[in-house]
Amino acid sequence: MTGASAHDPRVVGGIVERLSIKTPDDFISLMGHTLGYWPKESLVCVILDDRRIGSTLRVGLPPAEADLVRYVQDVVKFITTDREATGVVFGIFTPAPWEPMDGRPYEDVMETLAGELSQHNIKVRDGWIIGETSYTSYFQLIPDPLARTPLDEINASELNAELVFRGSSIEPGPGFRIPILARRDLSEEVFKNCLRIEAMTPPVATAKARTLWGTLLNDVALPTDAQSAELLADFKFISVRDRLLADIPGLDDSMGNLLLGQTKRPPEWQRVDRAQELLLHLYTRADGPDAAPVLTSLGIIQWWEGKGSRAHQCFQHALESDPNYKLAQLSDQMVAAGILAPWAMDKSSAYQPPMSRGPRIEGMGMA
Repeated sequence: MTGASAHDPRVVGGIVERLSIKTPDDFISLMGHTLGYWPKESLVCVILDDRRIGSTLRVGLPPAEADLVRYVQDVVKFITTDREATGVVFGIFTPAPWEPMDGRPYEDVMETLAGELSQHNIKVRDGWIIGETSYTSYFQLIPDPLARTPLDEINASELNAELVFRGSSIEPGPGFRIPILARRDLSEEVFKNCLRIEAMTPPVATAKARTLWGTLLNDVALPTDAQSAELLADFKFISVRDRLLADIPGLDDSMGNLLLGQTKRPPEWQRVDRAQELLLHLYTRADGPDAAPVLTSLGIIQWWEGKGSRAHQCFQHALESDPNYKLAQLSDQMVAAGILAPWAMDKSSAYQPPMSRGPRIEGMGMA
């Protein structure tokens, strides 16, 4: 689940600026921008909280042999974590054709979901079938091929234009952008730093690593090669790695709560964004097994943000670097089991992309 809105509005010249969602184009655009990519074979639900947009949930569409009741219960459980939810709009992303006289795709799923949500006083407000090149209303009685709207028209929506202006983009798939830049191999320098760390006591080694890591998290410059080699070595030591990961959210809490994303206060997401930037830079300086701790740390950040597909990709890349890297193995199993970070399940703490940390975004016909 990804945070989409319910932010503090931006005040400009004493006037509160709001972005309104009034058309299907706006909603479908929001789904893509919030997820960061166009999903495939997915059910995407945008939660409405009275006048505002809440979180966005993406789940894979159920296969024919799936347990329908269990599937719907899981979706409802995620939606109802927003205790103030009053409505939902949805998109079914699938290239499967919907021809005249055909039944609606996944009609049994959506009827069951609507019934279960109504028990929680949550109404399904609208929905669309979204194919590879066009979309159509889910609630029309007979699908009309001529009534399908080209997806290209979404580019002209007011909301899409504003989000693109803020720097947001929609990728064609969920893949995590792992750099493919030319690397500088620092393995020899990393090895020398590992020897120095082994000569220290654990508290001294951890304190030294935290000082460097904290300085970089509060800076805007990228680390030098000497600093990168030192940090790559730090992340190879389990106790140091865990402490550096726990320092990322910028909160005073137990290390366990921080790593598992279950603190009472939300993390400082801008600081998390900065940590991701630093880790990506470290990855371009890593070689072989040195990359596994960095890729695993990137995966944990993706998990904190509710991006299970991207977290899985990071963990898989980590295991390609070091097939025996335990944290990547365990974390990937957690993602495969469908376990979400508590931060991602609470609208007050869920990750909000930088592009959506500005004006409040309001719901269809409610502005």
